[in-house]
Amino acid sequence: MVPNCSFVRCVCLALSCVIFVTPVQAWWSDEHQVITLIAEERLTEHSRQQVKYLIGDNSLSSLSLWADQIKSQPSWSHTRSWHYVNLELSQSFSSFQPKVKGDVLWALTHFYKQLSDRYLSIERRRQALLFFIHFAADIHQPLHVGTRADRGGNRVPVVWNKKARSYNLHQVWDGLLTKSKLSNRENAQRLLKAVSQQSIDQWQNNSYTDWAQESQQLLNSVYTFSDYTVTDGVPYLDEQYVRVNRPLAEKRLVQAGIRIAYALNQAFAKESH
Repeated sequence: MVPNCSFVRCVCLALSCVIFVTPVQAWWSDEHQVITLIAEERLTEHSRQQVKYLIGDNSLSSLSLWADQIKSQPSWSHTRSWHYVNLELSQSFSSFQPKVKGDVLWALTHFYKQLSDRYLSIERRRQALLFFIHFAADIHQPLHVGTRADRGGNRVPVVWNKKARSYNLHQVWDGLLTKSKLSNRENAQRLLKAVSQQSIDQWQNNSYTDWAQESQQLLNSVYTFSDYTVTDGVPYLDEQYVRVNRPLAEKRLVQAGIRIAYALNQAFAKESH
């Protein structure tokens, strides 16, 4: 089925009205775009057509920030908690139940189900697609599977790259750690090229809870600082911290992209328009 051209134009206009309304507050723009560029590279031709059916001539990467950019609007404020999940220290996922309408694990399941339901309206499926690709990226950022006590590292001040200005740990993992001189497309291609087919096959067989557990397991490294600290005990993130953690953060980017592509290919596999 090919959507009516005028309808698609209206859809695109509606999307464009919310693309740049608020600042990004989760993974920064480069990271979300790198992830979705990786995903786009691995979509089947059939999935590409289905994505086009839902979002017109837009790319997934250009819409990857939509879920962040709407959450400051009063009508979308209820979506804020969908970007992360909080666990208590040492709490295992074996005893954890996703909070209905309250965390990223619930949101991933909910919106993937809507995306896969071809009997829903194009508006609801388009919205589900944009939420899903964003939340699938968010859950791969380790501090989106953090603790309520420090708000996923937002309350942990750090000194980054010898700069005098104030940063927090969440900002470091949002993008400072993975900042690249390459373009987002070049960076996506570099990351994807370095991954073996064996790793891809393994990552595609994991569940949403597995994704969250992987992030949780990285927290020990995230919070391991050098003994050297600056005034008032604020951690100084030195070159050793970057050497250890940048590869971990980059792995999460490429894992997220590969998993998003696989999920979309599965969701659209039975589509026939």
